[in-house]
Amino acid sequence: MKTMNLSDFSTCLEKAAKQKGSAGVIAQKALVLENYMIVDEAGMAVDPSSLDIVIKAASPAETPEVEADAASAEAIAKSVRKNLAQEVLTANLHVRAEVGKDWEKARVFGSLKNLKSRESAYKFGRWALGALGHQKSADWCKANGISLVRMKGHVEGINSQGGFTVPDEFENELITLREQFGVFRRNARVVAMSSDVKRIPKRASTVTAYFVGEASAITESQQAFDQVQLVAKKLGVVTTISSELNEDNVVNLGDDLAGEIAHAFALKEDDCGFNGDGTSTYGGIVGLDASMTDTTYQTADMAQTSYAAVTLANLTVGLRKLPAWASQRNNVKIYCSKNAYHGIFERLAMGAGGVTAAEMVNGIAQPRFYGYPVEFTQVIPVSEGDGAEFAYFGDLSLGCYFGDRRQQTVAFSDSALNAFEQDEIAVRGTQRFDIVCANVGSSTAAGALIKFVL
Repeated sequence: MKTMNLSDFSTCLEKAAKQKGSAGVIAQKALVLENYMIVDEAGMAVDPSSLDIVIKAASPAETPEVEADAASAEAIAKSVRKNLAQEVLTANLHVRAEVGKDWEKARVFGSLKNLKSRESAYKFGRWALGALGHQKSADWCKANGISLVRMKGHVEGINSQGGFTVPDEFENELITLREQFGVFRRNARVVAMSSDVKRIPKRASTVTAYFVGEASAITESQQAFDQVQLVAKKLGVVTTISSELNEDNVVNLGDDLAGEIAHAFALKEDDCGFNGDGTSTYGGIVGLDASMTDTTYQTADMAQTSYAAVTLANLTVGLRKLPAWASQRNNVKIYCSKNAYHGIFERLAMGAGGVTAAEMVNGIAQPRFYGYPVEFTQVIPVSEGDGAEFAYFGDLSLGCYFGDRRQQTVAFSDSALNAFEQDEIAVRGTQRFDIVCANVGSSTAAGALIKFVL
């Protein structure tokens, strides 16, 4: 039910008194109590029978003559309704309907799998339906401050109009999902890009301290800086959803659509960050594998050809290569596939003994090795053989920059991907981002990460 605070209630009755006298106050009060819940300053409901609001009606000279018949009473009620409607339109009473009433009543088939709340899923579903041309949803979006901004002039294959810009509210939800699904975005240093190109200064060397003799000049030294350049690359994903869309499944539509787009983006971001080789397959991005090739400082060779042959002594060689400045932070982790974790790290930990029955049965909520958290990423190849990489060790936030252009669009089509024949709707999402592995060492010094290879 809509609410009205005591101050607004009193103001409303005072205006009725000035215009219609005592009869107007009675009619106005009855009409308000029929449509609104009166609340105090703390937002708590007030019992109407306990209300003690004194309204000074107009003086007899100012009070219009009111005939005590049904026609006159109806005229007063009509005037009161008009007055109340005008008050609402001018926002003097602050009685806008709560959005929550819509999503609280909406049906949910099963449970939400991606978005955290029914409200977020309902709003995103309403926005998607509005973008698809569902007029009632478009009107709902307009009434609740959710914009349907069409991107024009973008030739992107499916929709000649370029699709619809995702509002900030939903973009933040998709970013949160991508951080949940993906490893690279969650752990790298994310840099917001206000344009398609951004340059970040990076310190290449620092000043040097020298001993100074008596009456001697101090040897001068200077800081040197490089630049890290992020250039946003466009990434697109196309998926399909059922064409049987209506208001009954708006919550599930929003949840499923957000999950499909965010999961696909996160998977590709991880693939580029770990495996990018600079080709068009990865949008020109050079990831960790291609950036770390030096066998002295950047990689640790286990000198084995299978997971089963790797020993603790082999792993120690790699762990000790990480420099102290990179290892004395809370963000140091081991990044590997589940295959590598169970085949190497867990196998060695279990083999060391001291495992309890509870640990065997319940497992460990956060996998660790030598105290370092382990993050699973299935984009790292699981093939075994001489020279095959299987893990990265270090601080991803120190080693890599993740440029986030934060400009996403979503477009819909009933003909792409055979959608027309299959009675489906194709959905295309686009985003712009870049990844630069800038502090991962060189042929002369180690960096923030070490690559483990067989």
